[in-house]
Amino acid sequence: MYEIQKPFPIQGIPLKPELSGRQKLDETLIQTLSSLLGYDGESRRLITCALNGSLHVCDPPLAEVINVQSVGPNELYSFGDIPTTVVLIKASINNASPVWANVRADAGMNDGWRLMPQDWVQFSINNMRDLHFKIIGDGDRLEILRSE
Repeated sequence: MYEIQKPFPIQGIPLKPELSGRQKLDETLIQTLSSLLGYDGESRRLITCALNGSLHVCDPPLAEVINVQSVGPNELYSFGDIPTTVVLIKASINNASPVWANVRADAGMNDGWRLMPQDWVQFSINNMRDLHFKIIGDGDRLEILRSE
């Protein structure tokens, strides 16, 4: 059996009596706590869900806003090694042509996700190097929101 060396409160779970001292935990309780809690690097947080069972989730913090503008027609664009979790990509309202976005493969005409002016798409990726664009119009732009 394991012991809690340092008791910690769990916001949202009213434990009676409060944990104190060296509480003994069996394997079942450890597995239950692991399935109910998340750790954000600073504290343990209760994971909640809706009545239908779906988890309440939110987007990660914004790390950067990137504006990309082509300097010629049919320009290919990609990134270096930049860790991320989620990217939101929006084609500028002033674009004259579509922009193509693809993940882990080169983007091209009819190869990837087509973004017409003012269209947007969101991808969950681990690294920006996986993201590839083909900007068709000269001077067309993309706005990219990158999470941490």
